[in-house]
Amino acid sequence: MKPPRGFLPFVAVLLLPIAVYGADFDHDGDGDVDLADAADFLGCLNGPGSAVSPECAGNHDSDGDLDVDLTDFAALQIAFGRIGAVQIASLTFTGDSFHDVAIDCPAGYCSDYGTPHWLDENLDGDADDPSDHKFPVSFIRGTYVAVSSLEFVVVPADLELEDVPVVGTGPDGLLLEGTGTVSNGELVVTADLSASTPLPNTVVFYDTLDIVWQVALDGVHFHAAGTSRNPVYVTYADPMGERLESYFYISTNAAHGQDDDQGTIDAIWDEFADLYVVNVRGERLGYYRDILCAADCPYYTAKTLVFYTYSQCGGWADLMIQGIRTQGISGTQFITIEPRSTPTLPLDCGYSPASAAGFLVENYGFVSGQPGPCPSYPYRFNDPCSFYGEWPEPDVLDLEGIPGQDNSNPASWFARHFIVKINLKYYDPSYGAGPFTGTTDEATMAWELGAMAGYWGIAEPASSRLGVRKDIPQIRETFFDQ
Repeated sequence: MKPPRGFLPFVAVLLLPIAVYGADFDHDGDGDVDLADAADFLGCLNGPGSAVSPECAGNHDSDGDLDVDLTDFAALQIAFGRIGAVQIASLTFTGDSFHDVAIDCPAGYCSDYGTPHWLDENLDGDADDPSDHKFPVSFIRGTYVAVSSLEFVVVPADLELEDVPVVGTGPDGLLLEGTGTVSNGELVVTADLSASTPLPNTVVFYDTLDIVWQVALDGVHFHAAGTSRNPVYVTYADPMGERLESYFYISTNAAHGQDDDQGTIDAIWDEFADLYVVNVRGERLGYYRDILCAADCPYYTAKTLVFYTYSQCGGWADLMIQGIRTQGISGTQFITIEPRSTPTLPLDCGYSPASAAGFLVENYGFVSGQPGPCPSYPYRFNDPCSFYGEWPEPDVLDLEGIPGQDNSNPASWFARHFIVKINLKYYDPSYGAGPFTGTTDEATMAWELGAMAGYWGIAEPASSRLGVRKDIPQIRETFFDQ
């Protein structure tokens, strides 16, 4: 692989007497080849399609091809005491605790990011160009990072070397050491390189795990060979379930520094409780964003939530569960909340209201006045979806509601609601409410007191019009289905 002219390896600072190499590169005539001469050379190095000046050619064209290019740059580095220039091109992560990360997708199987995980196709020192990539990976806390298929490009391309030492260093004491072979302009390390020290024994979010590479082509003197930079998610335990990157990003970022399961859960919950959650692309996620009729929101899973950026309550409960499972913590439960059977209500209106058909989440205004035709549901209500018959003069007004995720007035007319239970605590991620603790009855009552405005059912069977009864604070009228 011949590197393009944009390939600018680091210049070493090992200076040798000019007499050893001749005077071609001593541009300022001070008797040695130093950084001043290197700077002058870089000013003459051709950009794509540019012409070389006679002065540059006279001072820096070592091979006489009327061009100042990478061959001349390699010769300059030899004058510095290097036998060649090296730049990392690609690597793949591996190891006993390594896990691939999947690309966010809305449905079906979400594909993992491919390999190599780091690829600098044009060898410009970064992986930010269209043909490059720096894919995310995951490891478990307290385990060892390892890399495989490590490749560098070497100039000049005619070097043939064996047992070339390679070292990579990174944060938190990361050290990777091995040897490779130089041939046909490439340095290839075929064996896996495993870190000599483990990762921290906590959850860690590395926005980029920067590994600084050095190579000793002469077997002794190490010189810089570029830096690889990959997002790395270090989880609490072995990830479970679908490993979408947004699940890693949200949960690992939130739980950074945690070293026990409850601390990890609490930190993830805090990410939901402040009503500001973003996916890996930096997009804020919402609950029924700009939607008052639940039927108008087609998204109700964690996958659709992180992909399309909004969903029903089911998607938010699922996202919290997926975040906790991505950290390798089991025991989460998906909880359904529905109106409780209330047999003490009168059987009137030609309808048996043993339990309400659904509920209203705060806030609603109830107009005082003449009761409606059904004593069990005395307030006339027109649903926002127009599924039922409309009253000419309704008694229940939808007011600004309890804020949800990125939504000050989310949909609030439901047949049921979904929350999360773990370690005897109940969490409502759609509204950032909780945790609710105590017995199940106590937790249910606490949730109900903070959320319920009333309950709805058929109030006029002939026209399928709805009525509402207010929530009674002293009576538990909902239940958690576990």
